[in-house]
Amino acid sequence: MKSESIYRVMVFTFLTAFIFGGYLLENVGIKYVSEGGNPLVKIHISTYILMLTVAIFTLRRGINVPLTSLKELRASWLISFLCILLVIFYGLIRFGTSGMAYLVDTMVAPLLGLYLLSQLSITHKNKLLTLLAYLLFINSAIAILEFILGSTLISVEFSSFSHFRSTALLTHPLNNALITAALAPLLMSYTRIPYLIYFTVVTLALFAFGGRAATGIFMLGVFILIAPKVPAFMAAGVRVSKMRFAVIQALAFFASIFTILVITLTPIGARILSKLHIDGSAQARFDVFIILEQLSLREWFLGASQTLLENIAFYIQIDVIENYIIGWIVSFGIICTVFLFLSCYKLPLKIALGKNRNSAKIALIVFILVSLTNNALTTKTPALLFLISAMYLVVSRRNGK
Repeated sequence: MKSESIYRVMVFTFLTAFIFGGYLLENVGIKYVSEGGNPLVKIHISTYILMLTVAIFTLRRGINVPLTSLKELRASWLISFLCILLVIFYGLIRFGTSGMAYLVDTMVAPLLGLYLLSQLSITHKNKLLTLLAYLLFINSAIAILEFILGSTLISVEFSSFSHFRSTALLTHPLNNALITAALAPLLMSYTRIPYLIYFTVVTLALFAFGGRAATGIFMLGVFILIAPKVPAFMAAGVRVSKMRFAVIQALAFFASIFTILVITLTPIGARILSKLHIDGSAQARFDVFIILEQLSLREWFLGASQTLLENIAFYIQIDVIENYIIGWIVSFGIICTVFLFLSCYKLPLKIALGKNRNSAKIALIVFILVSLTNNALTTKTPALLFLISAMYLVVSRRNGK
């Protein structure tokens, strides 16, 4: 397969992963996230596309040639893939096929995506990077419109939220918040949209998603990213034409007016104020640690018993564990949790830990911190697919390879 063919596959993969979220699939009758239904439809179409393409590509080129394209990431990719295979094997023994689609969609798909991205030319990598940047901006704009109108684009009802939250295209509001907060510092410079407008829209969208921690961590990440450039700007300034400077001033003025109007005339202002205190939702993040006290030594290593899994709500008053690491320990045990952590973060850490990769480092730090404040990674999500892909594409662009 040529670079052009793989590029088209990846465009289709990103579009399907972005647009065909769990709520949309449920609305058209596909039981993707609800109980029951054919086990085959529990795996997302984007993952099927990746698996089929990788299989065809590997059969044509063999395994050694494609792996060499990963360069310094080859060892990390192999270790990550081995780790997730071991956890899937253990999960099949313990739970059967139940829950395995979660591991495939959330953790296998990013590895397959990176495998294919490494085969692309720098031109196609740049195009995909721009595509992701615009998709994230469009998703944020949809979230703001949903919040202003008080209605979601895709029909969905929440029983656990006291306030309206936007769902946009990426299913659950907290999943949207995780992806948006982590990817925006990486992607906001890869569109023709001015930084200030991109930043403003993303920040308002995070409030619309109801991601309190995500908003704060995102702002902190952006501040850390731009802080080193401030002294140079203050000392030397920036060379720019009078026309461009005038356009920048106008855009800044209109962006400020737009932000003020949105905050004062829509429910987003009230939402911002409502996020400045610890409520029941935030308290659930702390209560979840109680479940660890119920684990025996054997359950710490092998995962909680079926009885405990069925009675989680008895201990923490809700049936959802609001911390994915604790969720992994309860479901799979501490050993498999280590494997899962390696499969998720060994590759992005390898990508980020290099010279001149500050934006990748910030994106990874934001992703880890935000993911610890919500349960987005305990369910099927393309978050890691987008994160690892964006990090790799940004680094590849800067390295020119």
